[in-house]
Formats: sequence, structure tokens, C-alpha cells
Amino acid sequence: MIAPRPHDPQDWAPYLRLEDAVRAYIRDADAALDELGGVIDPADVRSFTCELVPSAQPWGQALWQEVAVTDGRRLILWHGDDEVDDDRPDTLMFSSSLRSIPLTAIVDQGLRQRFRAEADGSRSMNAVMLYLSTQTPEKALTELAEANETRTVQYVETYRFSKSVTDGGLAQMQRLLQFGRALSRAIGRSA
Repeated sequence: MIAPRPHDPQDWAPYLRLEDAVRAYIRDADAALDELGGVIDPADVRSFTCELVPSAQPWGQALWQEVAVTDGRRLILWHGDDEVDDDRPDTLMFSSSLRSIPLTAIVDQGLRQRFRAEADGSRSMNAVMLYLSTQTPEKALTELAEANETRTVQYVETYRFSKSVTDGGLAQMQRLLQFGRALSRAIGRSA
């Protein structure tokens, strides 16, 4: 079995352009940029965040990659994932997927900062967490309630983004704050 190629990510936070950040941080930058370029013009990018999550698998080290982008109208998510071929367990696969969610589908957003209290009484940022919940019509189920009545149950999907002192550092935490605030401003205008 051939293992995924090694990847030494560089910090993406100093890069203001999406392409530069993705090329520095994402192992499969060409796949990510090709997918994203098919749905968003680089000039329309208002804010973005990137994430890598390595995991040990029976066949070796796998990497889950994410680029989340907003143009003020949509949340665009690219994911890249290492996986095993279901039909041939001795063969590795790479999955690249893209999802575009209208910001009008976001029904709840939470942006949380955690600060560490220092001995001198000051505080330093320790973590940033962004939660987005969406409710879309295709995820609804209409069921029979009482006699001759129906009710619609909406399913909510939650997206979580986080950065901390140990996962990305201060610059990536600040960029995640920027991304969450950009989404919040855009959601406020689209409501």
C-alpha cells in the first residue's frame, strides 16, 4: 500500500490571499484550489480559515484537510481526506469534496474566545471556537402528529471550527475570529 505523500505545513495565517494560504498549509493545495476556483472568484473572498487534522489509521497516517471560505453570501467548504478504497482495502484513496451553503441557511452562530488568567492579573487568548448551525429544507421530515395533523421536523447541522495556542497559535486564532465576524456581519445583512 502506498502511503500519502509527506506534508510539512507552513502557517497559513500570515497570508491574506486564499491561494497563498492554501499553498502554504494544505497538502493537496491544487485539488482544493481547483474545486474552490470552480465556485468562487478570488476577488470575492471576504474571509477564510484552514484546518488540518492528522490521524493514525491501521494503514498509516491520514490527513483530513479543510478550507472554509465566505464571499458574504455563502459558506463554501472544501474537504480533503485520506481513506481506504472500500472495494480494494489495500488501496488508498483521496477524497475531495466541496459544499456551498447559503448564509441564509445559518440559523445560529456562536463565536467564543477563551482567555488564560495570568499571574499578573492580565489575560491572554487561549482558544477561539466558532459554531455554525444550519437548517435547510431538504433536511426536513414531515410526520403525522395527531389526528389529521402533520408537523415538520427540521434537522440542524452544526459546523465547528477551533484554533488554540497549541493548535495553530495566536495568528490563526485571530484569523478564525476574523472569519467568524465576517460571517456574522454578512448574516446580519442577509436576514
